[in-house]
Amino acid sequence: MSWFGEYIHFALSLLAICTPQSAIPIFMAMTQGMGHKEKTNVAKQAMLTIFFALTVSSFFGAQILNVFGISLDSFRFIGGIMLMNLALSMLRAQEDRHTEDETQEASERASMGIVPLGLPIIAGPGAISTVIIAAQTNPSLMHMSVVVSSIATVAGICCACLIFSEKLGAVLGQTGLNIMTRVFGMLVGALSIEFMYKSLAQMFPAWTSVLGG
Repeated sequence: MSWFGEYIHFALSLLAICTPQSAIPIFMAMTQGMGHKEKTNVAKQAMLTIFFALTVSSFFGAQILNVFGISLDSFRFIGGIMLMNLALSMLRAQEDRHTEDETQEASERASMGIVPLGLPIIAGPGAISTVIIAAQTNPSLMHMSVVVSSIATVAGICCACLIFSEKLGAVLGQTGLNIMTRVFGMLVGALSIEFMYKSLAQMFPAWTSVLGG
C-alpha cells in the first residue's frame, strides 16, 4: 500500500473512532453563553489536546506495554473489545465516554477543551489504543510520519466541527447527527473485529487456520 493510501485508510479509521460529530451537542452545551472567540479557543484547546495525547501515545505506547510485560497482540485484542463496546454505544447513538459530573465541572473551568472535551470525549481509550497499535505494527520513519499526519488531520477536522458546531447542528439536526454516529459505529465495529481476529491469528495460529478452512 502506498503511503498516501495508508494515510487515507488510517485517517478515516481514526476519524470514525473519534466521532467528532458526537461531541457537537456536548460542546454546544458547555460553551453556551460564550462568544465566538471564546468558543474558538475552546475548540483549539481540544485540537491540541487530541494531537498531543495521540502523538505521545503513538511514540511511547511501546515503552508502556514493555513496562507491564504486555504483548502487542494481547493489547490489540483488548483494544478490539474496547472498540466493539464503543461501536455498540455508537449504534445506539449513545456516547458514554464521560460522566455528567465531568461535563458540569468542565463548564466551570477555562480548560474545558482539554478535559473532558479533548480527553476523553473525542480522544478516548479507543483512539489511544488504535494509534499505539498502528505505531507498533511498523516503526519505520515513513509509517510514523503517516500516523502523525493522520492524527494532525483528524485533530484539525475535530476542531473545525466544533467551531462550526452551531451550523452543523442546525443543518443536520439531532437525527442527522445520530445517523452519522451509527454509520461510523458500523465502521468501528468492523475495525474492532479486524483487531481481535489479527491478535487471535498471531496468538493461536492453529485455531485460525482451522476456522479459515
